[in-house]
Amino acid sequence: MSIFAWITFVLCGGAVFLRYAITGDSRFLIYAIPGLILLIVLPMTLGWMSRRSYAKAEGEYEQKAKRYRIGQIGESTRGRAVRITGNVEKVRFRWLNRPHFQVKDDTGTIRVILFTSPSERIGVGDRVEVLGMVMKNIFDRHGQAVSAVSIKKTGS
Repeated sequence: MSIFAWITFVLCGGAVFLRYAITGDSRFLIYAIPGLILLIVLPMTLGWMSRRSYAKAEGEYEQKAKRYRIGQIGESTRGRAVRITGNVEKVRFRWLNRPHFQVKDDTGTIRVILFTSPSERIGVGDRVEVLGMVMKNIFDRHGQAVSAVSIKKTGS
């Protein structure tokens, strides 16, 4: 779950507690408690569904992805399924469960965007293998990015 989901839950939980403490109206809790439960269950369910669909897509990409060095990825590779290996230099937006990784190999650097939380915790310095599709990098007009369906640590 993202930090926003937790903040929302805590704020709403505090509001429910405060209202109950002030009014003592237990009938209010009949609606408030299930509402608080939904604030936890819905994001968790959506995250699970997202990871499940990415796992399915990973199987499809496995078959058609071609291995590339990061320096080989350019405008001509846009829309192609790729497999790259490199070291993570930077991680952003992890708190949104939509992490962006800056991945580097000896030929270049590229932004890798994952629209769900990865199956394992990936941090700076980790060697990773990325499976995804090349797209235009919306943060850099002239660059490319990889919309990842999978990012996994590798041992070598």
